[in-house]
Amino acid sequence: MKKRHLPILLMLFMFVSNNAIAHGIHLFCRFEGSTLHGEGYFAGGNPAKSSKVTVLDPVTNSVLAETLTSEAGTFTVFLDQSTPVLVVLDAGHGHRATWTGSGTTEKDEPAEHHRAEAETPVAVIATGVTVIALFFGVLYLWKRRHAA
Repeated sequence: MKKRHLPILLMLFMFVSNNAIAHGIHLFCRFEGSTLHGEGYFAGGNPAKSSKVTVLDPVTNSVLAETLTSEAGTFTVFLDQSTPVLVVLDAGHGHRATWTGSGTTEKDEPAEHHRAEAETPVAVIATGVTVIALFFGVLYLWKRRHAA
């Protein structure tokens, strides 16, 4: 492979890494009495349309409820109990986010919000390394062109 192709390959790698980060998914939920309201959206702000939502009992891992998100990325689930819940939003293609709530009472502490499993630190590190390599590659080409 010729050295002149290296910057092009580095730029392509950078776009692939940014693509992985841009498709991260976020999940936010809240209780209102015995009703669980939630919203799922991608890092770019687009709603997670028609995505599968599963509400689990975190102790027994049994399914308490299942539904799909609306076109706006929202969902509502009615629960009969005030036990802790684990909400899993699966938007497909590895985009998955979870939310843990402590029950259906309004006096609960704010629940934990989790970023998507698809957004790994590896993608962030790879993007940083790519940007640095691209910077030095451009600098090398500029110096080489102006050295003559």
